[in-house]
Amino acid sequence: MGDVRMLTPQIWWYLSRGSGIVAWMTMGATCVWGILMVTRAFRSARPAWMLDLHRWFGALTIITTGMHLVALVADNYVHFGWREILLPGTSEWKSAAVTWGVLAFYLMVAIQATSLVMRHLPRRLWHTIHIFSYVMFGFATVHGALAGTDRANRPYVLAVALAVAAVVLGLIARVTRRAPKRPTPAITDASVRPPLVTSGVDLSGSSDQR
Repeated sequence: MGDVRMLTPQIWWYLSRGSGIVAWMTMGATCVWGILMVTRAFRSARPAWMLDLHRWFGALTIITTGMHLVALVADNYVHFGWREILLPGTSEWKSAAVTWGVLAFYLMVAIQATSLVMRHLPRRLWHTIHIFSYVMFGFATVHGALAGTDRANRPYVLAVALAVAAVVLGLIARVTRRAPKRPTPAITDASVRPPLVTSGVDLSGSSDQR
């Protein structure tokens, strides 16, 4: 009982810390999975299950980010309010670190909102906004590095380094490698072939009018 009582006052802090890490991990997984889809690394024409998993990673990122924000407001250690959570530069606690997180949050909202209504948006506009997913991941990574308390945890640092490397290498592969184009079918329709003309007679079926 004594251990539980000691843990209870810090439960919101542990929840915000854990949900923030999970949100960052699923954010990175969303980026990597999106790259695998675009480059067709699995030699597949974007099957439905790959798209569904990509969307599931995105939804999980939203849920865990929401948990992260709510837990920060509920925690009494730093005394975050919604103003500090939603307005860049208003936090007195590690202002720069929190600002990076706020910017990443707004990018996430824009990306997810436009993805929900992508059918009603110009393809180029949606694609441009979606590319900012990598910027969002970068902002979130800086936020975690500056605001996190696990910088001395070697397994955590190694996991972060591997995740960042995966996203960076995937981004390089996306830029340098294009998805294979579908082969152009051979033209076999006789109606589109040039007419054969012999002795003033069009063999395609019509008389020469000269």
